[in-house]
Amino acid sequence: MIHEISIWTLSIVAINLAIAIAAICLFRVLFGLLAGVNTTAELSEKDNFAFGITFAGGAGALGLVLSAAVTGDAADNLLSEALNVTTYALAGIALLKVGSMINDHVIFHKVSLKKAIAEHQLAAGCVQAANFLALGLIISSTVNWVEYENWQGLPSVLVLFFGAQCVLLLVTRLRAQIYRRRHQGESLQQAIVAGNTALAIRYSGHVLGTALAMTAGASLVDYLEAEPLLSILSWLGVGTCLAVLLPALALIARKAILANINVAEEVDEQHNVGVAFIEAVIYIAIALLLIGVLA
Repeated sequence: MIHEISIWTLSIVAINLAIAIAAICLFRVLFGLLAGVNTTAELSEKDNFAFGITFAGGAGALGLVLSAAVTGDAADNLLSEALNVTTYALAGIALLKVGSMINDHVIFHKVSLKKAIAEHQLAAGCVQAANFLALGLIISSTVNWVEYENWQGLPSVLVLFFGAQCVLLLVTRLRAQIYRRRHQGESLQQAIVAGNTALAIRYSGHVLGTALAMTAGASLVDYLEAEPLLSILSWLGVGTCLAVLLPALALIARKAILANINVAEEVDEQHNVGVAFIEAVIYIAIALLLIGVLA
């Protein structure tokens, strides 16, 4: 059945689309300013694909945040709707920038993703884009979970945002430890910025799968307005457990799907992008199954 579209609905759609486009344009301007580059030159004159991939990830993440902000009933008037969506647009831009700084200086503390992206390293661009999208998924899920469509939901979003960063840090350290054990103490971070795109793709799939697995925790924990901190801690606890469970489930699936293939050699040594994509999709698919089962 097709629902009747009123002038009011069209007005809401027009306002939300206008704010979304303006927010992505603002993100592009700030992205270039904070990186100290001209985005037009990077994308068209220097053909910096790594920069383009990174920006695309950020724009996609911002789109996820905005989609959550406009989900549900519209505000009572157009001005309130515009203010609510604008609030989350600006908060999303700020959080994504903070997230990229954490990814560059804390999670990937041994190297500079920013410098590698400036040097056209696709692997670094994939990692930064995946981090953006992972944060977008988590922020979007949080906005829907707290059931506030105005500034009152921001404190809970902030707490879960930084909690999710800790989980992504844990995942990265575990992957680095596995890589170090396989390669006599070599660094995962150094291998990625050195240009191993296959390794970056597999890592990106794990990060995105982790973010999706964490969002599955929202289905198991209700947000209680009277106990917001307890609700947040409960979701972080459940989300962390699912994030830790994900690699074990993905390993089982990988053993079956990629039977008789030395995955570590293909990805780590031979830079096999095809196998890396399959591994990445396995992580994402398992996480999506968790969401479907737990929903």
